[in-house]
Amino acid sequence: RWLARQARIRVEGEIARDLALTASGLLTREIGGPSVRPPQPEGVYAFTQNKKTWTAATGADRYRRGMYTVFFRSAPYPLLTTFDAPDFQTTCTRRARSNTPLQALTLANDEAFVEIARGLAKRVLREVPVEKSLATGNAQLRRAWLLCLQREPTDKELTILREYASRQQDLLTKEPDDAKKLLSPALAKSGASSESTAALVNVARTILNLDEFITRE
Repeated sequence: RWLARQARIRVEGEIARDLALTASGLLTREIGGPSVRPPQPEGVYAFTQNKKTWTAATGADRYRRGMYTVFFRSAPYPLLTTFDAPDFQTTCTRRARSNTPLQALTLANDEAFVEIARGLAKRVLREVPVEKSLATGNAQLRRAWLLCLQREPTDKELTILREYASRQQDLLTKEPDDAKKLLSPALAKSGASSESTAALVNVARTILNLDEFITRE
């Protein structure tokens, strides 16, 4: 025990997505099979030599592990390159690990991660009884935190999370259209108010964006 140690490192892009899919309950655990096309931002192929098409997968294929993602040499999957995945044209003996603002923006705003955050919110609402306000919904916040970080939040962390959820709910109450944009059809039928549910989605996005979530301790 005294001799054992490991370095604290940020995980690879494939693993970051796999972790988020696992926490949300969306991960497809099937092993093997052809490559798949998860959602990616529009315009990725605008500057490639040959025009390519990318039709996002549906159903279980949409949530397969990152290692099954189609990878074009001229236009690799953006999430992976943002997290320092090497290209397929040169030999790579060791991946670089950077820490850039674009990585945080990807975790917060990428279409795939917003969808995963919706999945996490849906799982929390399924596993924890619906509460009228996230401002007092400690059980929901604790569950979301535990699913992502595998530990209970401290009192300080829970207070910060509760205050953030309360602010989000207040903002979304004033902007109901923004709240509806954050919800999937399944979430809209969750039984909670759209503002409260949308606030939970934003809480999920925040937790998935934490340094601790994408770091191997």
